[in-house]
Amino acid sequence: MQRLLNGMSWSALAIVAMFCVFQATEWVLTPASGVIGLASRDVALGWLSRLTVFLITGVTMLVTALVVLNAAGRAGRENSGVAVLAAVAACVVAAITRYAIGATPASEGATFMVMVFLSWIGAGAILVTGYVSYLRILATQEETRVAELRRGALETQQLATRLRLLQAQVEPHFLFNTLSNVRRLCQSDAAAGRAMLGQLARYLRAALPRMREQETTLAEEIDLIDAYLGVHRIRMGARLETSIDAPAPLLAARVPPMMLATLVENAIKHGIAPLAEGGSIRVSAQRAGDALALTVADTGRGFVEASGSGVGLANIKARLATLYGERAALRLEANSPRGVVAIITLPMTRESA
Repeated sequence: MQRLLNGMSWSALAIVAMFCVFQATEWVLTPASGVIGLASRDVALGWLSRLTVFLITGVTMLVTALVVLNAAGRAGRENSGVAVLAAVAACVVAAITRYAIGATPASEGATFMVMVFLSWIGAGAILVTGYVSYLRILATQEETRVAELRRGALETQQLATRLRLLQAQVEPHFLFNTLSNVRRLCQSDAAAGRAMLGQLARYLRAALPRMREQETTLAEEIDLIDAYLGVHRIRMGARLETSIDAPAPLLAARVPPMMLATLVENAIKHGIAPLAEGGSIRVSAQRAGDALALTVADTGRGFVEASGSGVGLANIKARLATLYGERAALRLEANSPRGVVAIITLPMTRESA
């Protein structure tokens, strides 16, 4: 039943009511009505009685026309024959309804019903024409909304696919580099190699469950970084100093996995490792309003010609753009007195309870 009354609204009823008000007023002002010249109270009662009859007629026509149009479906409404049928049916049902409620003079009967039909057919044609247009607009809006939903779902699917591809670039890179470090150390120092294997196992326990996820917590990312730095502290010894500063209230913040770890690896590979004396790496997290700032600062050799153009940094920028658009960014700055500061800024969101 709801489908057959598609398009029924308070606005439509208000329009029909206004039309009936004008019709009742016109009837009162017509000399044939016999109301002119009577007392004001009698004129008002005559107007109200006629308005009631017209309202019943108008609402009956509206409902009948809607039922016929909706029963034909959108394809049927495109057919002018269906529109004509709706107008005729609306007037016929309205005339019969007026007879059924006793608003038709018993002395005139069928003749009066035909007169009612003819007097309302014009209004019925206007009503049907307006509603065909209105229902077409509703159908077009529905199609547009469905198309937007489909487009949004497709874009979401494409973004998810792109993120999986970007994260797939990170996974083997980290694993192969770490395994290569373990292999080299085992050849030169077995005890240190065993210690590094322990750190590697800790690193893999932290990394593997999260590599396929789009988000993790800052606490989990810090745990991953600490395990990764543990591997390199064993390999580099006194040449590498590390510190991690992440306030407890920020540990529940949601962050993309492996991004901080990529910055840490970049700092070791391109900043600290090339220097004979090594250097230090400081990882920190700060809240700036509604944003979270994640910083990796090293005291390595600083900017060189290819700084900022590596695959790892390009991957981070692409993932940030995919996940957050213009609300997130990666920037590189010179550290003092030497080295590079890499800062990721992203919206602050917390893990659900």
